Amino acid sequence: MNKETLEAPINHFTLQELISMTGGENRPGILGECIAASTESQMEAFRFPCRINAFIIGVGTEGESSGLVNLKEFTIRKDTMFIFAPNSILQAQSLEGMKAHILAVSTDFMKRINIDTKHLLPLLLQFTSYPCLEISHKECQALRNFISLVEQETKGDVSEFSAEIIGGLIAGTIYKVGDILQHYLAEHPELEDASHNRAKEYFTQFTQLLSEHYKQERSVGFYARQLCITPKYLTTLIKRISGRSVSEWIDNYVILEAKTLLKYSNMSIQEIAYYLHFPNQSFFGSYFKRNTGMSPSQYKAKQ
Repeated sequence: MNKETLEAPINHFTLQELISMTGGENRPGILGECIAASTESQMEAFRFPCRINAFIIGVGTEGESSGLVNLKEFTIRKDTMFIFAPNSILQAQSLEGMKAHILAVSTDFMKRINIDTKHLLPLLLQFTSYPCLEISHKECQALRNFISLVEQETKGDVSEFSAEIIGGLIAGTIYKVGDILQHYLAEHPELEDASHNRAKEYFTQFTQLLSEHYKQERSVGFYARQLCITPKYLTTLIKRISGRSVSEWIDNYVILEAKTLLKYSNMSIQEIAYYLHFPNQSFFGSYFKRNTGMSPSQYKAKQ
């Protein structure tokens, strides 16, 4: 079998593709790198597992929606803020008249926008384990207003200053999210991260590297070399800031992908083993059982 011919069964959308799917037209420049919308969340694309290469930030305003993010259940209700990291595996399960204000921003744009990413990105990533947070109605209304302004500008006529206006509004929205998250941490000190800024920076870089290379690279040494630090130091930093070791983060990424493929795809266990760059099916089976307590075939049979 040629592993290079295997394709991922999980749909992967760019923002431009998502715009087209919702009936929009191709948009040039910055307009193709962000979506701001007030939506009833009835997009059929999300009925099946998919990935979007973008930060997704939003707030529920009416009704209720439940779904899965990286195979973990979430529920969005009125006055719930949600944050999904780029390339999270998303699937909507129920949409009970749910309405929300949503902003999606491409990762490339996030890198170019004039914001303090070293401070904000670790804060956003810190909440990826808590994708939905109940916030105050006042905070909800403020975030709605920010997203509405972005939506208004992206749907208006393009002018000489459109990119600057939209970029500034998105930066303001992200800072507002950071402000809400800081306030949430102040009220929930058990979630506060006491690590230093340097450790946060390494954590951000590590998670970015991991999202790009976890299918091929499963050694702590690889990620330490990429960051130009020793494996021991990397392990200490990541454990301190996240409560998990580097190996646990790597295993979680790989096992999440394996579970998703076993649950949703028509790929055989052997094909999944090749897709995840294991030398053979037996090695993959041992790895999967060591991390889940069951074999791939047992997990697949349960679904």
